[in-house]
Amino acid sequence: MAYQISYSSISCNRRKLISLLSGSSNKKLVDGEIITVKRGHNNKAKLKNRAEVKKIIEELFQIDEKVVKENKKSYKLNKSKVRKKCIAFSRLEKSKKFLAFYSISFPCGLSDEICHKIFNTWLTRCRKNCGLKSYLWIAERQKNGTIHFHMLTNDYMPVIKVNGFMASCLSTEKGKGVEVLKEIDTVKYNGVDVKKVDKNRNSLIGYLTKYITKNDIEFSHLPWHCSRDVSRLFTARNFDSQERDKYFDQLPESPEKYNVHITDNYKVAGFKFRPNECIYSELDGVNEEVYNH
Repeated sequence: MAYQISYSSISCNRRKLISLLSGSSNKKLVDGEIITVKRGHNNKAKLKNRAEVKKIIEELFQIDEKVVKENKKSYKLNKSKVRKKCIAFSRLEKSKKFLAFYSISFPCGLSDEICHKIFNTWLTRCRKNCGLKSYLWIAERQKNGTIHFHMLTNDYMPVIKVNGFMASCLSTEKGKGVEVLKEIDTVKYNGVDVKKVDKNRNSLIGYLTKYITKNDIEFSHLPWHCSRDVSRLFTARNFDSQERDKYFDQLPESPEKYNVHITDNYKVAGFKFRPNECIYSELDGVNEEVYNH
């Protein structure tokens, strides 16, 4: 039996224990050594072949464009994964010194396609001209149906400057004839709002709970993404029965302190409390090394 303690839960399953830490996109910790795992080196060729096959099939069977759109892949937010990654990011020493929460919104009625296009252009400009390096963003649909984005970063960016980037992006799309933007003064549009996350990490948890847990819809584009350095961060410590007491002794025994989910293969107990910080000392230490190298 293998166990795993993350920033928000503890679980057990029947999988074989290989890496001491998990949750990183391309790193493993084996015998005290951080190992880089190479993945997807042949993906470009595979994707090209898939695209060619799809094109041939569409030509052979003359698939209707509407049918193709209806069968377009959709995405749902993995709330647990995103929340753990946000917490790991917030626990870095650099994040403890400065952490900002951005909200990026658009004029009502703008399509998801245009919103994502503008947002990606805005991100590119922030990276090139404002020193944006480390970040994680989440998409959310507003009550009016238009999507907007929330972004966490430990890099300082002047809000006036990033708002100028947004206004410029909107003006470009307006110049291309986007109907929704015709009556909007895009030059003066302030679509970017920022809040500095307080030193108290509880405030961050509050933000995450508010913006992630209610996000239960499907998107035609990716609902979240992060920079490579954040993607590499670990979010859980794995251990076997020999180390069981080391962690269990530091957790409350009362069942009321947990949200429990059980299946045939695993059992997860979500925390309703804040665990002792020392439980994560090894995890935090390795993340500092991964993040800074």
